[in-house]
Amino acid sequence: MLAAAPHTGYIHEPFNIGIKIGVTHNLSKYFFQYVCKENAGLYELALDRALHYKYPLAHNLSKLTTVLDAAKIIRDQGLFLLHYIKNDTPIVKDPIALFSAEWLSATFDMNVLVMIRHPAAFCASLKIKDWTFDFNEFLGQPLLMRAYLGKFEPEISEAAEKGKNLIEQSILLWNCIHHTISIYQKKHPEWLFMRHEDLSIDPVNQFRSIYEKLGLEFTNQSRSKIIKSSSAHNPTELKKRSNSVRRSDFLRNSKENIYNWKNRLSQGEIDLIKEKTSELSVLYYAENEW
Repeated sequence: MLAAAPHTGYIHEPFNIGIKIGVTHNLSKYFFQYVCKENAGLYELALDRALHYKYPLAHNLSKLTTVLDAAKIIRDQGLFLLHYIKNDTPIVKDPIALFSAEWLSATFDMNVLVMIRHPAAFCASLKIKDWTFDFNEFLGQPLLMRAYLGKFEPEISEAAEKGKNLIEQSILLWNCIHHTISIYQKKHPEWLFMRHEDLSIDPVNQFRSIYEKLGLEFTNQSRSKIIKSSSAHNPTELKKRSNSVRRSDFLRNSKENIYNWKNRLSQGEIDLIKEKTSELSVLYYAENEW
């Protein structure tokens, strides 16, 4: 939605190691890679190239196996070249870059927008997609554990060694993420922090405000794209799920989508999530939002 502003270029999840044909040369070793001064040399050049729209063509061609791969490479190379010629402002969307936000901001003079999500909605989203998380991804990063996640080390170690069910995993992951967000809020009042729910209730006005704060031009085209993606005419759920991604997958009735977690979770799961996230969730959500 931010890249709907004119003179911008969208850069999709450079830290996501699950993407086969991406915008960097295998930037990360871990999911939720933590980059800081101590290890920046491993990542800075790759990020700098992506931010200047230097597409890793040869690298992606070496991974090409299907016609869809070839189509994606042609499309992305073309878009990067166009954004490079036009000198567009890069818009990087990457939730997996959360723990590297301070380094990204300091190194590349990035404006940072952090999204906050209701813990039940977060857990329900992982449940319906059956997305599990290996907490060795955190333990394998001593710098990350030292910087942000030390208080969770016993729980993280137990989850990595013995495993947890999907809801328990989701709870721990939400706590790790939002504990870090709470630290950012204290250290970086100049950053933008937005609740997903607030954007969903009033997307046009909320995005207009974000555009203004980030110095982006809010045009009629921007407004139309936001409305198309969030209007009441859209479904509240995907009717059919598959491994392929279509543009229609991102169209939602945003106001109704807020409450999908009430249908996706059992009451027992909701009670457990509320109990186990209460220390942090009270910073962002009132009792009547459960």
